[in-house]
Amino acid sequence: MYYLILTFMIFFIYSVIGYFCEVLGIFVSSGKVNLSRGYLIGPYLPIFGFGSLIITFYLSKYSNDLIALFILGSFFCCLLEYLTSFFLEKIFKLRWWDYSEKKFNLNGRISLETGIYFGIASILIIKVGNPIIFKLFKIISHKLLYIIGVISFIIIFTDFIISTYTICRLNIDSSKLSSLDATKEIRDKVKESLRKHRFFYNRLFKAFPDITKKNYNLAKIKEFSWKKIK
Repeated sequence: MYYLILTFMIFFIYSVIGYFCEVLGIFVSSGKVNLSRGYLIGPYLPIFGFGSLIITFYLSKYSNDLIALFILGSFFCCLLEYLTSFFLEKIFKLRWWDYSEKKFNLNGRISLETGIYFGIASILIIKVGNPIIFKLFKIISHKLLYIIGVISFIIIFTDFIISTYTICRLNIDSSKLSSLDATKEIRDKVKESLRKHRFFYNRLFKAFPDITKKNYNLAKIKEFSWKKIK
């Protein structure tokens, strides 16, 4: 049980670190502070947590071979990102991110640029991050670590349920619309959903301003923000 808590805490810590790295990266590139990253409400990105676990458990043996660590870390993290994008789109019928405008991308899901960042991050995790985290685990008592782990799990699990429910409510079944040109009906459905869940939707749109859906263009939903609803 103790090692299960340790595993989760590694996941959680790097999920939080990944979130702030993304916020910082956007600030450096655009000069804007965007705290709405990912579809979860809290300041964590699970994909970074899962990536860190892959690197920690399977690539630690390459700690003295930085080239191999860079290449393998980049490969496995890109594979994780690609599969995550693919399955999220299949489940929610939504494209969560798109690298189509970047050079050397694959179906807009991964790109060479992000792959390089993943390789660098792999080295930093093994050589810098993990040593600090493992030392911290030795200092903290088992009981306190259990408490922190359980609280963190409850927070992120609850967040996942609420956020997933909110996103699923965006799904409009076009087969139930009374006409092919159903702009008004879609508008009414969207306005009703926004009134009930405006906080989560506003955050979702900030996190994914270019979000798209197969049945209709979700970008248009932004036209009906809470401030414009009368």
